[in-house]
Amino acid sequence: MGIMKLTPAMRQYLDVKEQYKDCIIFFRMGDFYEMFFEDAVTASRVLEITLTSRNKGKKDSIPLCGFPHHAASIYISKLIDSGYKVAICEQVEDPKEAKGIVKREVVRIVTPGLVADSEN
Repeated sequence: MGIMKLTPAMRQYLDVKEQYKDCIIFFRMGDFYEMFFEDAVTASRVLEITLTSRNKGKKDSIPLCGFPHHAASIYISKLIDSGYKVAICEQVEDPKEAKGIVKREVVRIVTPGLVADSEN
């Protein structure tokens, strides 16, 4: 797939993935965390959530899965328990004030070796 066909958000996702190749990226899209490409295939299997796609049915479709952001701790735990690392990529500016694509940054990385309760 040529990078020119990707939306700005997908290019942004791939830039983040390039920096965190060994993590499953939880990419914040509004009220959801979404995963794409190989991350979506892996996460859908491990988390037992539906795998769908962007541009469904077309040859340039991109595997996709996701869940509401408020459920993240449950899904992080499942992935960590299965030996995966998770990079949380948040929207770091208000989408209403963004000029162009919303700025996103990885704000946290959770690994199987990290034992912490972020709810406290």
